[in-house]
Amino acid sequence: MIVLLAALFSGNLLRMGWWSPNFLWSMLTGSIIMGLLQGSFIALGWLIPSERLRQWRDGVGRSRWLVYIGLPALCSVLGLILLDVLMRSVAMGSLARPRWPNFGLVITFLICGTLLAGLSWWRLRAQLQAHKVRQQMTEAQLRLLQAQIEPHFLFNTLANVQGLIDYEPALAKRMLDAFTDYLRASLLQMRAEDVSLGEELDLVQSYLTVMQCRMGQRLRWQLEIPAELRTARIPPLLLQPLIENAIHHGLEPQIDGGQLCLRARMDGSGLCLEIDDDGIGLAAAQQRHRRGSGVALKNIRERLRATYGSGASLQLQARTDGLGTQVRLNLPRLHPQSVPAI
Repeated sequence: MIVLLAALFSGNLLRMGWWSPNFLWSMLTGSIIMGLLQGSFIALGWLIPSERLRQWRDGVGRSRWLVYIGLPALCSVLGLILLDVLMRSVAMGSLARPRWPNFGLVITFLICGTLLAGLSWWRLRAQLQAHKVRQQMTEAQLRLLQAQIEPHFLFNTLANVQGLIDYEPALAKRMLDAFTDYLRASLLQMRAEDVSLGEELDLVQSYLTVMQCRMGQRLRWQLEIPAELRTARIPPLLLQPLIENAIHHGLEPQIDGGQLCLRARMDGSGLCLEIDDDGIGLAAAQQRHRRGSGVALKNIRERLRATYGSGASLQLQARTDGLGTQVRLNLPRLHPQSVPAI
């Protein structure tokens, strides 16, 4: 593109006499300048703080003009000098000394480089605005999906607390304390884009405490979470609906209840979360009169798709021993983060 514009500005665009002997050298000129530009921007990406790169990309700071216009102009001049040295070295058969190229050629390439830099900057700003719009739409979609999470046990818990106050006030107080902790944690998470696995576990433990107050010894649970994984970032309100499903559709229908186990482990470069229960199993749950509508699972899958694309998965399967259900959630340990572009 630079060579074509140079030919246009110099009046040689339609002159075959200019292109025929210089075609390969002209293409080499563009390649050298493009290589210098690419190398310069890559080097700046490593040397300049990411916050400054974001400011330049967003159009903040006068120093951005040195990058978007000054750098392409400098690379154009250096490219011409390198090409001149290469051409004279080939003709002489020895390494030629660098010299300042033809003044008219320098001006032509500076103008072309400046125009291309301005066009690239305008295109980058347009892409950035489109990216912001898509990001805002994604965030709005995530907020809507998170707002659709309706823990059905809330009203039941309030009714249970009211019924226990007169007969078992200590248990009612314990349930109300856990219920308050759950509400506090869930309301905070509704406003967050992501949370740590440890914060999500605090919410899960409050929920399980409430459910244990309701079910008594019929509910047994354990968490097997390595300490080093508690800082992993995950979408908010991700585990509680899955655990609620395991209890409501797997353990509660059994007279003796059962046990639920939540595990976390590294799986390659990602995070694997597993929820095991020894309840009635998938097949029996599907045959129940109140088998559920699948809204919670659909909600979670849509949220994972909006957050990670195809990088996460949610699977339900029968346990290998044939007793109960296993839910496996695979997702990147951290949300994908792109390096800011200049």
